[in-house]
Amino acid sequence: MDVGQASRTKWLLSAVALNLLGLAFALGGYLSAASWLFLGGASLAVTGLRIFDPAVNEVKIRGIHSSFPFFIRMAYVWMLVAAALGVAAARWDSSGGIWGASRHALTVGFISMMILSVGQRILPAFAGMRVLWSTKLMFLALLLLAVGCTLRVSAEVLAYQDYAGWAWKVLPASALLELTALTLFAINMLGTFVLQPSHATREPMVTKIMEPRH
Repeated sequence: MDVGQASRTKWLLSAVALNLLGLAFALGGYLSAASWLFLGGASLAVTGLRIFDPAVNEVKIRGIHSSFPFFIRMAYVWMLVAAALGVAAARWDSSGGIWGASRHALTVGFISMMILSVGQRILPAFAGMRVLWSTKLMFLALLLLAVGCTLRVSAEVLAYQDYAGWAWKVLPASALLELTALTLFAINMLGTFVLQPSHATREPMVTKIMEPRH
C-alpha cells in the first residue's frame, strides 16, 4: 500500500468512526452534536475518496453519457448539503422543513443520483454484457432528478418554515420531475434488457469423468 492509499484509507476510516459516533449521539438524543459529527464524517469521506480531484486516468464513459463524472460529483455535493442542512435543522428548524430537506438531499440527491448514475453504467454489463439502450435518456433522467431535487430541497425549507408562501406550489412540480426521472431510468433499463443484444460469450463446459480404478 503506497503512502497516498494509506492516507485515503485513514480519511475513510475516520469518516466511518465519526458517523458511528454521530449515530450514538443521535440515539442518545444529542441531535446538535450528532449533526456536526455527520457533517464531519461526510467531509472526511469526500476528502478520502478525492471526489473533486482531477482524474488521473481517462474516465471510462464508453457506452454511457459523458456527463457521468459530473453527476457522480453532484451526488457527493448533495451528501454534504444533506449534512449541512442537518446542522441547520438542529438549530433553527421549527416545523420539520429543514429536517425534511436534509433527508431529501440525502435520499434523492445522494442515493438516487448514485443509483441512476452508477446503475446505468454497470447494470447493462451485468445483464449479459449489453450496451445501454439510450445515453440521451440517461442524461435526461439525471438532469430531471437534479432539477427536481434542487427545487424540492429549496422549496421545502421556504414553505415549511413560512419564509415564502409561493414555495408550496413548487413542491408538487418537484415531485413530478423526480418521478419522471425515475420513470425514464426504468424505461432505459427495460429497453436495455429487452431490445439490446447480449454480448456475453458462452464457453462450453468440459467435464472429465474419472474412471474407477480396478
